[in-house]
Amino acid sequence: MLCAVGTAIAGDTVPHIRFVEFIQLEPYDGAAPPPPGATGSHRTPGYVHASPPRPNSRSWLRAHFRLERAPTEVAGLYVSSVIRGVKVFVNGVEVGNTSLADAEWFGWNYPIFFTVPPTLLHAGDNVLDLRLTLNDLGYGSLSGVQLGSHVALNPLYSHVLFWRVTGPQIVSLISVLLGLLAIFLWLRRRGDSLFGWFGLACLAGAFRNTHFFVNAPIPTRVYELWAAIPLHVMAVAFFVFSFRLCGRRYPRVEAGLIIAALAWILVAIAGSSPLTIDLGYYWLTLVSLGTIAFAAVQCWQQPRVERLLLLLALLVSQVFGALDLLMLIGARSSDTRIYLMPYSTLFFSLAMGAVLIDAFAKARTQQERLNEVLDQRLALRERELADEHEKVLRLENERVAAGERRRILRDIHDGLGSQLISSIQLVEAGALSNADFAAVLRDCVDDLRLAIDSLKPAGDDLLLVLANFRYRMEPRLTLAGLRLDWRVDADARSPALTSEQVLHVLRIVQESFTNAVKHAHPRCLAVAYLNSPDASWSLSVSDDGAGFDLAAHRPGD
Repeated sequence: MLCAVGTAIAGDTVPHIRFVEFIQLEPYDGAAPPPPGATGSHRTPGYVHASPPRPNSRSWLRAHFRLERAPTEVAGLYVSSVIRGVKVFVNGVEVGNTSLADAEWFGWNYPIFFTVPPTLLHAGDNVLDLRLTLNDLGYGSLSGVQLGSHVALNPLYSHVLFWRVTGPQIVSLISVLLGLLAIFLWLRRRGDSLFGWFGLACLAGAFRNTHFFVNAPIPTRVYELWAAIPLHVMAVAFFVFSFRLCGRRYPRVEAGLIIAALAWILVAIAGSSPLTIDLGYYWLTLVSLGTIAFAAVQCWQQPRVERLLLLLALLVSQVFGALDLLMLIGARSSDTRIYLMPYSTLFFSLAMGAVLIDAFAKARTQQERLNEVLDQRLALRERELADEHEKVLRLENERVAAGERRRILRDIHDGLGSQLISSIQLVEAGALSNADFAAVLRDCVDDLRLAIDSLKPAGDDLLLVLANFRYRMEPRLTLAGLRLDWRVDADARSPALTSEQVLHVLRIVQESFTNAVKHAHPRCLAVAYLNSPDASWSLSVSDDGAGFDLAAHRPGD
């Protein structure tokens, strides 16, 4: 009796055989395979239902296949899916076992791959026996059973394992990272509840996806709650997220939806009827359809990229959920049996990514505009500061000029003015000769020139002012028959003096010249300027005239 389809390949290669029908051996329930002659009247593609159900009941399925030759290479037995445990026997010898005595939903989404040694297969008729472990309701099932070359079937197993288990694991990791990032953004910006709802939806979706790859014995009731409750949280969170993404708020609708979801969760946890779980899925379908209708209206009224992506994500999620449901109830057959719902979160991430990109672009544009405004304000402020600085400089120059005028007036009053007044008194008294009167006038002119020299740009440079003084006085001394000995080194440095101090020094030098010419009758006048290593300086005026007796000098002379 042959219950398999396949192609027998000549040579030592194991042919690829797909088992499409099994014989259910009832009422046999032993631990070892049934005897070779055991038969059954019920044929099944892999679904078994024992009535009445018994705890930890088993059911045996058998298929016959024929080989033209005994293969010499290692064979592989691939089982696409099995709800609970299964033991596999080839020609009465056990080749694999995934059964647990009290396990329900143990690795239900994992594909199974067993190695079949070539010594177990022989030419002619061969028997494949499978012992299914049924759940408490008496149901058990398996699908996609194939026998073939180990090398040929292993890529199929790896492909299905990736899309069923590894893919949901990757998606769950991405969802957790996106959810934590969104929650962090919401904690930093409490006013943007969009991020908080998206983060909650991602974390709930990631938690729900774990039931696709967590390989542990799970009771039926726990499995149903594990699959349903996070799905409800995710659906409600995405529902409110859709409102926020479209810039809408409906407090009463949102509150009613949240209260209804919490009430259903409490009833589902406290109750034991499977009808509660089924009604929850119907309710979720209505919520999803309402969310799709809302997103479609918003896209129609104001089409934007993030709204279009949201509508796309909602449609994809609804289609994926419908396809998974059809496959779950057997209305859609697939050897790979890959559930698509775990991947729907990625499409919502596209909508959220568009929101973040749009927010970043707006923030960047606003920052650039603020920078332009700040640059304009800064330029205006700089112009204002420049104007203020110019005003301050003008006032300072006026203050300095006023001070210089006061100083000149004081110098003229103290020097030139006093000389003129005393000279006028002497002239009126007839006490001055023409020569003395001319000398007085020359002294007045010298005082005036000294005041003018102090106003020049180099008025605070003593050596430069002394050089001007020498240039003016040396011709007059030469006409008077006097020689000027000027001793100032070329590398001499001027002391740090103000213009007024320089003027005082010049007056001292001038007075020294005048006294020497009047009283000492010298042939040579000497001026010496020296810089000392300690940064001090000295200026001396001497002559070779007659001088006077210091001992004979009386105070007041």
